[in-house]
Amino acid sequence: MKYSVIRVTIKETKKYCPFFKVGDTFIIKQQCFDPENGTPRQYCMHSFQSIYPVYMELRKEKPGTKKTCYCPDDDIVKFELERLEDEEGRGWNRPDEI
Repeated sequence: MKYSVIRVTIKETKKYCPFFKVGDTFIIKQQCFDPENGTPRQYCMHSFQSIYPVYMELRKEKPGTKKTCYCPDDDIVKFELERLEDEEGRGWNRPDEI
């Protein structure tokens, strides 16, 4: 099974954000945050409102495509999403025999 992979990078902060700092990254694959590959210790739920629609568009684009979005809380954080190469795997919660 192939699935899309998106890297989210924090590119800029206008002022203090208690969750993200410039340079933080995390990966979305198989429609989930990859628990093995993320620098933030906590994720702001407000940011998902902005990230999700961009993620949905970007996963259909070719690898290397980038898009940006901003935190809905006064655009405090600038997120860059990048479409990476597809990965192949059995899935997060799939038994080995599938």
